[in-house]
Amino acid sequence: MTTEDHNKVIGIMHLIWGGFNALIMLFLVPFFLAFIPLIGSDPQAPPELKWFFGVFGIFFFVLALLFGIPPIVAAYGMLKRKRWAKVACIVSSCLAALSFPFGTALCVYTLWFVFGEGQNFYRAPDAAEWRGSLRDANTFDWESQRAADARRRDYAPPPQPPDWRS
Repeated sequence: MTTEDHNKVIGIMHLIWGGFNALIMLFLVPFFLAFIPLIGSDPQAPPELKWFFGVFGIFFFVLALLFGIPPIVAAYGMLKRKRWAKVACIVSSCLAALSFPFGTALCVYTLWFVFGEGQNFYRAPDAAEWRGSLRDANTFDWESQRAADARRRDYAPPPQPPDWRS
């Protein structure tokens, strides 16, 4: 795979990871916040229980934002090939590493790309100004390849020098 392909795959994986965390937020936060009116309507329930579910609902909301927003921001930066995407990917992958096993695998793959093969990918002088899709980044210059093939066909090796030993 090329560097652009790795960048695209990691960007999509971070987008899926962030969407998964946002989906969890859509289920857990209303679940805990739905118990507040139910407990409030019960005259026998202690008031501390209402605060307990409220605090847990807010806690899960903050956790979902903490684990959901950085992957989406990193995915956007990677897919649009922004200069700040490298830093966003490092932050997002370190947060994803806390979620074993899939988040850890995403972290390892992202850090392998960012610190290895793609180390200079975001340092390119045209990285911030680059516009277009990743498909455009993989275009092959067919005309120059045909010209190089024609030069190879027209090439004739020089003749061997005469053998002076005999």
